Amino acid sequence: MRFKSFFLKYHLLCYGLICLLANLLAALSSNMASFPMPETTTMVLWKSFMEEQRFLVNFLGIIVYAVPIVFCVTYGLNSHKYSKNDREYIKIMVHIPAAYALRGITGWISNFIFELAFLIYFHFAFDVDIAFILISSITSYVFLSVFSFTLIYFTLETLNRNIVLPVLYPDGNISDTERTSLSSIKNIFHFYFFSVALFPASFLGIRLFCTKRYHVEISGYSDFIVFFGLMIVGFILTKLISGYFQKPLQKLTDSANQISGGNYDCKTVICSNDEMGLLGDSFNAMAKSLKEKEFMRDTFGKIVTPQIRDYLLKGNVALGGETIDVTVMFCDIRGFTTLSENMEPEKIVSFLNEYFTGLEECIAAHGGIINKYIGDAVMALFGAPIRSQNHAEEAYLAALDMRKKLAKMNERFSKNGLPVIRFGIGLHSGEVLAGNIGAANRLEYTVIGDTVNTASRIEGLCKIYKKDLLISENTVAKIKEKTDEKAFVFLDEAEIRGRKERVKIYTDL
Repeated sequence: MRFKSFFLKYHLLCYGLICLLANLLAALSSNMASFPMPETTTMVLWKSFMEEQRFLVNFLGIIVYAVPIVFCVTYGLNSHKYSKNDREYIKIMVHIPAAYALRGITGWISNFIFELAFLIYFHFAFDVDIAFILISSITSYVFLSVFSFTLIYFTLETLNRNIVLPVLYPDGNISDTERTSLSSIKNIFHFYFFSVALFPASFLGIRLFCTKRYHVEISGYSDFIVFFGLMIVGFILTKLISGYFQKPLQKLTDSANQISGGNYDCKTVICSNDEMGLLGDSFNAMAKSLKEKEFMRDTFGKIVTPQIRDYLLKGNVALGGETIDVTVMFCDIRGFTTLSENMEPEKIVSFLNEYFTGLEECIAAHGGIINKYIGDAVMALFGAPIRSQNHAEEAYLAALDMRKKLAKMNERFSKNGLPVIRFGIGLHSGEVLAGNIGAANRLEYTVIGDTVNTASRIEGLCKIYKKDLLISENTVAKIKEKTDEKAFVFLDEAEIRGRKERVKIYTDL
């Protein structure tokens, strides 16, 4: 906070100096604003009168520069004095350009008021027509005021956006600060139109009218100089304002490209409280929201399989289901209760996680999903929720890969002093009811039916037949429909608990 306080004081004083320099530059350009004076008796008297008031004129010249400095510095220091937190500091800085620009032209306004008083006195004292002098004076002071205001505002606004605010608030997020009337893209463009189009055209029109009306002879280069000077001002303003939008839009484009590449941590810092600043903050909020959603999606994909996650995220969350043909796999560790008796709980969890990870890789590689973990057992589906015409063969190939994976894992387990695992796999194909099943506020995508029960019972028979893989006749028939290369051995017509008919079971060579 101390740094911000010092930084703020320093820049408030520097901004006051910029106001002084802007008014000096306006004074140097005053020739552009002055009208050629006709050689009339009135003008001779006016020049003579102003010469007599030389002291006052010089004093007013000092006021042009002194009054704005006093107003700006007083405003800045008072604002700083009553600022107690970050939001107040932000409010000061975003309001400074307009506040200083308005106070920066008070010298020209005060000078015009004094000159108007002189003109009125001159008119009554000498009984002369002061219309030309009055028009010339009004037009000149309006020109100087607009010139100073524009120069101060856009200089300070440019410094604010590109230097001061990014240092004070590197994360941006200042768009919710109360706006001034010019802190709006629409109003900036309105002011831009006034500065580079409406005002120059009006100024040149009034100048031309007066010179013609009062038969003033002007230099052939005079209008060219005025036009050229206004063109320079318009060009500078165009470059400044284009920069207000080009840089933020480039930042937004770069951030959008990063997000499309998966980097949700990117941040677009646009230190302004206009619509561009609001867009930048909204963009950052969107990136944060996308990151949270991707995190939830990734986490959801770890709780359920990615296929089920994607199925549910597509809107398939209603209760109910459909009848589809699938292959169900059950895989269970043999003698796991005995294996785990001498292992600590933490080691058991780590052991199972490694084992399940290996099985999941094999199952997913062949288009299957692990539907649920049942202690040390796994229930996997092939053909749901993603349909497949080759689900039986895919389940069989996954089982073969699981054998190879288990052999590699056992080698690693043995080296690490862990027990060697044996498992049993049962495969059965048939129709199931697949869908979201459960309560209205707690759903689970699963499959139910006789096919599921039969697959579970077949897996249990692995213990009796001393085999690690048993396949039902239905599954074997579906595999042979696709290829004749697979060789299966008939084992028995097994009696399945819960079924009246026996089931022919096979194993592979």
